[in-house]
Amino acid sequence: MARLKKYNQGISEMSRVKSRKIISIVNEFYQVNCLEFSRKRHIVEPRQVAMYYSYKLTNLTSNSVGLMFNKDHATVLHSINVIEGRLKFDREFKEHRVKLEELIFSVNFKNTDEFLLFQEKEDISELMSEMSLDQCRELKEIINNSIIIKGNKKVKK
Repeated sequence: MARLKKYNQGISEMSRVKSRKIISIVNEFYQVNCLEFSRKRHIVEPRQVAMYYSYKLTNLTSNSVGLMFNKDHATVLHSINVIEGRLKFDREFKEHRVKLEELIFSVNFKNTDEFLLFQEKEDISELMSEMSLDQCRELKEIINNSIIIKGNKKVKK
């Protein structure tokens, strides 16, 4: 229960949703449940992949990712190192990565740029949550004054 409270503190809802989607895509891709407690290779490898993408494609910390998988931050960092090592030397794994990334980006995002734009918006939302109401209003006014909307396109002034 204490781990769940820690998990919920300081993590944006969008990051958790993105991470859950990544986990579900990895589960479907490898046809396993990577959240299952097991040390079997056919479970561990997909779990490491899910941890890698959950860390790299969201704003979650290694602690937060670890809590989602009921692991500690060191396990997440080890998973990231293992996956990055495999990406350097394992051709078959690289091919799987390309297919998996296509699935991840096809869920809600048309391409990597759109996903990164979404992540930037999330960063701004997180920053604004730490600002006072007056600061948020001031920022909104600055943004509104610097962007003109023409049709469906936004153009900077």
